[in-house]
Amino acid sequence: MIRVNPKVLDFPSMEKDTAQYEAIRRHYLFSGLDEDVFDALAADITVEAYDKGEVLFHRGDPAQAFFFIETGHVELSLISPDGQKKTVEVIDHDRTFAEALVFIRSGKFPVSAEALTATVVYRIPNDPYRTLLHNNNDACMRLLSDVCRHLHQRVQEIEQLTIQNARSRLSSYLIDHATEVDDDEATIRLDLPKHVIASRLSITPETLSRLLRVMSEEGILTVDDRLIFVHSLARLRPYD
Repeated sequence: MIRVNPKVLDFPSMEKDTAQYEAIRRHYLFSGLDEDVFDALAADITVEAYDKGEVLFHRGDPAQAFFFIETGHVELSLISPDGQKKTVEVIDHDRTFAEALVFIRSGKFPVSAEALTATVVYRIPNDPYRTLLHNNNDACMRLLSDVCRHLHQRVQEIEQLTIQNARSRLSSYLIDHATEVDDDEATIRLDLPKHVIASRLSITPETLSRLLRVMSEEGILTVDDRLIFVHSLARLRPYD
């Protein structure tokens, strides 16, 4: 991954009565703020554009800001001791990431962040946001709620990784991402590269390909590049 200088966009997207302004204003981290307080913070927000493959930050970089995604997907990852990249999470539009580091002064990013697609993000500086939280209990409680929610999600993921086998995890992933369901059939469009999906499921890309091939041979589904046609959701569905 090679760092590039982001394309910093002009501020019109942060003007009032625009879709972009309203999107970030509705986010739980900002919805509890008084309008004048939020508008003061908005003046410090920069809007940045990244092409696919460009790096927002590397693990170990000073964490001086957190991010809100307007469009696109950002992959958070780690490099294991043996040099393999492990996807920690993929963040999509209308979500924030790295906000927990607001409370770790002189902290550093624990992961690297890379744009998986053409992506536009809002960079929110930590210091101004930290300052306003000292004067807003509601915003603090909203942030605490989000930390608890993410912790609960991580516990569920650990349970899945511990209890379910690789095929069950893949089946659950496919069912969760079905976009067109007709009785016992469904269509799934893979928006992420297969190696990223494999990393999220804690399996190798080779194992993912083998599992899809076996399911295809069993007549459960058909794979056509990034499209998967499920012929039987009942047979795909993992057993508890």
